[in-house]
Amino acid sequence: MTLPRWIAPGAIAFLAVWLMLMVAGHVRMFSDPGTFWHTRTGDIILAEGFIRTDPYTFTCPAYPESRWWVPYQWLGEVGMSCAHRVGGFDAELLGAVSIIAITFAFLAVRLLRTGLHPAAVGTLIALSLAAAGSHFHVRPHLVTTMGMAFTAAFLTDCDAGRFRLSRLFWLVPFFVIWVNIHGGYLGGFGTVVIAATGWVVFWLLGRPSPVQSWRDVGLLALLVFGCGAAAFVNPYGTDMLKVWRVIMGEPILRQIIKEHSAFDIRAEYAMPLMCFAAVYLFVLAGAKWREVRVSWLLPLVWLLQTLDRSRHGTLFVVVGLVAIAEIWPHTRWAVRLAKTRPDFYDPSTPAVSRPWWASVWLPALVVLLSLGLQAGGVRVPVFGAGWAEHDPEEWPVDVLDAIKANEPKPGDLHNKVFNDYVDGAFIIYHAPGYKVFVDDRCEVFGGAWLFDLVKVGSRETSPKARAAAIARWQETYGRFDFALTRIKTPFEEYFKSAPEWECVKRTDTAAFYRRKN
Repeated sequence: MTLPRWIAPGAIAFLAVWLMLMVAGHVRMFSDPGTFWHTRTGDIILAEGFIRTDPYTFTCPAYPESRWWVPYQWLGEVGMSCAHRVGGFDAELLGAVSIIAITFAFLAVRLLRTGLHPAAVGTLIALSLAAAGSHFHVRPHLVTTMGMAFTAAFLTDCDAGRFRLSRLFWLVPFFVIWVNIHGGYLGGFGTVVIAATGWVVFWLLGRPSPVQSWRDVGLLALLVFGCGAAAFVNPYGTDMLKVWRVIMGEPILRQIIKEHSAFDIRAEYAMPLMCFAAVYLFVLAGAKWREVRVSWLLPLVWLLQTLDRSRHGTLFVVVGLVAIAEIWPHTRWAVRLAKTRPDFYDPSTPAVSRPWWASVWLPALVVLLSLGLQAGGVRVPVFGAGWAEHDPEEWPVDVLDAIKANEPKPGDLHNKVFNDYVDGAFIIYHAPGYKVFVDDRCEVFGGAWLFDLVKVGSRETSPKARAAAIARWQETYGRFDFALTRIKTPFEEYFKSAPEWECVKRTDTAAFYRRKN
């Protein structure tokens, strides 16, 4: 079936991915605490300007004297805050899903241009979404997923000779924007460095490369310098790099935070990710060695990164899709399939010429319609307001009334609340009158401090040692008068049995305590 000229395959791909994620992700994509504090941080920046101190905790143990902290994802947080002001969490979900849909529709179009049947492309995109989906959260890091896909495509097109090296300098302003949205810019910059180095080596070895002279080598050196200098074009200067160093250079985080841990074959994400890796390696194995280009090998770098830190799996998937689309026509498998099943793969099929707006009007219409319904408070499933939800089995939403009823007023010094790692952001968003004990910003607390917290809250620590640790924390950071804990945990057992504490409300998920008198 041939689509009419006024609608492009990319628009259909966008709509398919968008609808699937809006239906499947309206609860699941809010499973990360970062959504809460990113939104609140955007509010603060819009109201007060750029901040350099931690506004949320009363501990801030990594930098207790200066309470130093910079919101290194500030531009993404401002975007989340603006979306939230228009349509609450519904608009934030809409923005996150739209970013993912644009990215994978872009990748689907590249696959379709090879001549593969839409069914094959759809199957591969579905596998890719399953492999990458464990990191689909309403957070600025989704822009890194998009940025890596576009960066890989840009490098691949240059490697294939579709444009000259000089055009790659468009990456510099792109990176300037990216660096202010999310620190994943480092992945894009590293990919440029690897590609540039590989091109020079391939040229020296007489292999296919866009580098043809020492002048081209100089251009690449200038490109790498410009992309690296983009890191300093931000309102926090070198402090931005300081935060990145703390996050990426903290080995203990790998032991206590899932997304920083190594690839786990037992995890839910493992099977689809391994299947996708098998597809990429199969396609790469079918290519003629003399035709192999540097850009075809870039996914291997991100595959190794994924084995080291599972959070890189999404980046491996998008870079892998770009490579698969480029490698496939050059494989033995493609030659055989074109002969045996031309109905399934026909590289000679001419592309239909369509105006640029054929790819835009349908996605724009769907997104604007949804945003209008959300802004107007119109409750319509999938498209309208009230669709985004926070799972009461995952978040302490059922004790929120008790939390807010006891929320300290501005200037009240009795505003310290003890909480476990995952719930700090929930309080930061819903009841900003409190100062929280901890949240999931690992750069604020440091790996050693967080590891100690996890250890104290485990069954391995005796009740007596746990009570001593809590007393030590209060001596160091000041007495806390409230506590939010998950039920049937060691921390809840402490507050439940301590005579100076009373339970305000307890549900199947969490319990809220306050100090007597």
